[in-house]
Amino acid sequence: CETPVVAPSANLSGKPSPTTWQAVYEDLNSRIDCILQGEMTEIGLESTVVDCTSETPLVLRTGAITLEQLREIVPETEVYQVKADEVVKSPGLKHRHYSPKARVDLVTTYDLYSKHYDIKIYGYNRSAFIGLHDSPNKFELKKICSSVEEYAHEIFNFFRECDARNLDIIFCEEVEEKGIGLALMDRLRRASQG
Repeated sequence: CETPVVAPSANLSGKPSPTTWQAVYEDLNSRIDCILQGEMTEIGLESTVVDCTSETPLVLRTGAITLEQLREIVPETEVYQVKADEVVKSPGLKHRHYSPKARVDLVTTYDLYSKHYDIKIYGYNRSAFIGLHDSPNKFELKKICSSVEEYAHEIFNFFRECDARNLDIIFCEEVEEKGIGLALMDRLRRASQG
């Protein structure tokens, strides 16, 4: 088929977004009539959403099309900041929208080497880590990504794997907020809130 298919989002609010048809099946089985069996998503993160209804374009949700790319075309493009009492203008802007069952803690690269993450101190027994740099700490599940793009591609699938293993806490390494790193940090912050 050479015609694009447009459909509503296949994810439930409050869960990590599905990046495979199996994850869609897990979330929506018996709620929908058909699930197309395709490959894992190319990007991993959801799409960039831009509001062009005013003079200045507003990025409502960051994604694979980066703020830098948008500003190459329209330099005035800004990022929308949700106010506490405001109705959100786009899906995925609520706190904890992308959260796994496990607690999510953000850690810096410096923290990975300067601190020993004794999860017993946190009151947890089973932990995971995902990031760009390896850590001397022991985790039940660990994913070291070779780039920010790979990290963004893998994050939701990793969260779901942690849920399947009933892990207690997931440590996620922070990245620089440029390019797709801006979108990745947005999702990580939302997953860690609550």
